[in-house]
Amino acid sequence: MRATDRALQEQLLGRDVRDVLTDADRRTFSGQRLLVTGAGGTIGSELARQLAMCDPSLLTLVDHSEYALFRIEQELRAEFPNLTLDARIGDVTRRGDMRAICQSARPQAVYHAAAYKHVTITERCIVPAARVNVLGTYEVAIAARQAGARLVLISSDKAAEPQSVMGATKRLAEIVALSTGGRLFRPVAVRFGNILGSSGSLVEIMGRCIADGCNIPITHPDATRFFMTAGEAVSLVLKADLTGRRADVFWLDMGEPLRIGSLAERMIALGTAPGATAVGIDVIGLRPGEKMHEHLTTQGLEMCATTHPRIWTARQIDLSHDIVIAAVRALRRAVTAGDAASILKTLETIAAYQASAAAWASARQHTTPRASATLSASA
Repeated sequence: MRATDRALQEQLLGRDVRDVLTDADRRTFSGQRLLVTGAGGTIGSELARQLAMCDPSLLTLVDHSEYALFRIEQELRAEFPNLTLDARIGDVTRRGDMRAICQSARPQAVYHAAAYKHVTITERCIVPAARVNVLGTYEVAIAARQAGARLVLISSDKAAEPQSVMGATKRLAEIVALSTGGRLFRPVAVRFGNILGSSGSLVEIMGRCIADGCNIPITHPDATRFFMTAGEAVSLVLKADLTGRRADVFWLDMGEPLRIGSLAERMIALGTAPGATAVGIDVIGLRPGEKMHEHLTTQGLEMCATTHPRIWTARQIDLSHDIVIAAVRALRRAVTAGDAASILKTLETIAAYQASAAAWASARQHTTPRASATLSASA
C-alpha cells in the first residue's frame, strides 16, 4: 500500500491502520498449496496478494467472473513472476467444479471468499443468495474436506442476530461449514464488518457522489458500522487460520464502530477542493434488512480471547447434524424450484434454534426429528 493511501484510510477511519501478520507468520505459509474462492473480489483478491507474498508452492484462484479472474491473475503474474499460479473459472455452487479443482490442486488450505454480500440486493434476490452463500459454502467445504485441506470461511458481522437475507444466509453458511468438521478436518469461520472502499461499498458511492457534485445519500447519520481496510481484514484472517485449533467462529477486533454521518463528513472534507462548494448529505432512511447498529457476536455468547489480542472467539452451541442436513436439503429443493418463500421459512426455522442457548440445547436433545420434518416441509 502506498503511504498516501494509508494516510487517507487512517483519516477516514479515525485510527491507525494496523498490520498483524509477521514475517514468521508468512514463513508458515511458505511452500503450501493454497486455494482462494471469489479470488476476483475485494477480499479474495487481497487474500491472493497476501498469500502470494508468502511464497506458496501453488496458489489456485477460483472465480466465476472471467474478467475479475483475468485482472487478479495478470496483476500477480506481473508482481510475482516466480509464483506458481493456477487461475480457474469455477462456480462454487457446482459440485463438479469444486471437487475437480480441489482434486487437481490438492490444497492444504481453502479460503472461501465467494459470496453475495450486498444487503439490499440479496433482499430482492433470495434464491441466488441462498444458492451461493449457503449451498456454495457446503460444496466448498465438502470438496476441501475430501482434499484434506483446512477451510477458512469469510463471514460477516451481519451473521450476528441477522435481520436480512444476507445475514441469515451467512449465519447458516457458518453453521453448515462448521458441521462438516471432524477429527481430520478443521473448518473455521471469520467474521468482520465493512471493508473500506470495497467494490460497491458506501465509501465508493460517497466518492462517486463527491466527484459528480451530488449530495451523498446515507441511511441515518447516527447509524454505526464496523470498518477496516482489506489489508487489515486479510492479515487477521490469515492470523486466525494459524490460531484456530478446532471448528469455531472467530471475530476480528475492528476497533470502535464508526458513525456513518462522521464518515460522510470526513469524505466530503477530504474530497472537496480548496475554494470549491462542498456537497451536502441526504438522509434516505434504513432500507429493508439494514440495522441501525451492527454487532460482531450474538447476544448471550461470551467473546473469549485467543492467543492474539485482536482475534476473539466464542464457544458455539452446535445444531445437530440432522438439523443441518435437513436445512441443506430443504434449501437445495427450494433453490431448484426457485421458491423464495420456502427459503425464507428454512432460514427462519434455523434462526429459531439459535434464539437462545436453551433453545439450541432443547433442539439437540429433544426435537431433532421434529426439526427435520419442519425443514423438509418448508421446501
